[in-house]
Amino acid sequence: MRASRAIGLYAIAVIVIGVLFAPWLFWTVQWLAAHVGAVHRLANYSFRRVFNRSLMIVALAGLWPLLRSVGLRTWPEVGYVRTRRWWRHVLIGFGLGLGSFLLAIAISIMLGHRSLATDKSLGEFAGAVLRYTVVGLVVALIEETFFRGAIQGVFQRGMNVVLAVIVASAIYSVLHYVKPRGADIAPGQITWNSGFIYLGEIGQRSFAKRDDVIGFVTLFLAGCILGLAYAKTRALYLPIGLHAGWVLANESARWLDAGAIVEDMTTWPVLALLLVIVGWLCTTKLKPLHVPEEFGSGRVAPST
Repeated sequence: MRASRAIGLYAIAVIVIGVLFAPWLFWTVQWLAAHVGAVHRLANYSFRRVFNRSLMIVALAGLWPLLRSVGLRTWPEVGYVRTRRWWRHVLIGFGLGLGSFLLAIAISIMLGHRSLATDKSLGEFAGAVLRYTVVGLVVALIEETFFRGAIQGVFQRGMNVVLAVIVASAIYSVLHYVKPRGADIAPGQITWNSGFIYLGEIGQRSFAKRDDVIGFVTLFLAGCILGLAYAKTRALYLPIGLHAGWVLANESARWLDAGAIVEDMTTWPVLALLLVIVGWLCTTKLKPLHVPEEFGSGRVAPST
C-alpha cells in the first residue's frame, strides 16, 4: 500500500508540476535560442516537444526521492548489480531484441506490408547502424532505469510481481503513445496555462489512429518481456540489451523507409514467442544477479 500511494503521489506531482513548468521551459528555450548562437536551433522546438521534455525533467528530478520513500536506496536495489559478467546479459538481450524485430520486419516484407529502400550505400548503412546502436543504448539505459528499475521496482514492493509487471508495462506503453498527432500551440499564443490546454488535447487526440492502438499493444507486450527479464534476473542488464536491440531494428527500418515496425501487428506473435523464450532462459540459463545486501562490502555478485 505504501508503494502504491507513493507512486500515485509521484504521478500526480509529475503531471501537475510538469504542466505548469512547460510554458516557462518553452520561454527559456526561446530566449536561449535568441541570445546564444550555439543553440539557435532551439528556436525550432515546438511547444509539443518542450511539453514532453518538461514532464521528463520533472519525472527524473523526482525519481530519487520516490525510490528513497519506498526503501530503494542503492543502485543494486534498482537493478545495477555488481557482477563481473553483466555484459553477457546485455549481449544476449541485444541479440534477442534485434533478432526478434528483424524477424518481424522480414515477415512483414514477405506479407507485402512494407518494403525497404535500396538506394542507400554500404557506408551510409554502416553509419546508420552505428548511430542507432548508440541511440538504442542511451534510450535503453534511461528508460529501463526509469520504467523497470524505478517504476516496476516500486510496484514490486507493494504488489504481486506479475501484477507489477503488467501495471508497469501499461504505464510504459501509455506514456509512449499519449502523443496527439497534429496538436500544438503556436509560440505567440503560449501563456502560463498552455500546459493544461495541451493536456486536454492529449486526452482528445491520443489513440485516434489505428497505428497508435497497434503501437500501444506492441509496447505493452515489449514491456511485459522487459519486466519479466527484470523480475527474473533481478537486474537491468538483460532488459537494457533487449531494449537497445529493438531500438536499433525499429529505427533502422524507419531509416530504410519501411516505417516503424512497432506499429505493425506482425510484431505481436513474434513478441509472444520471445516472451516464452525469455521466460525459459531466465528459468534455466540466466540466474538472478542479485546480492544487494553485499553492496559496498567489496564482494561481487556471482555471474551466470
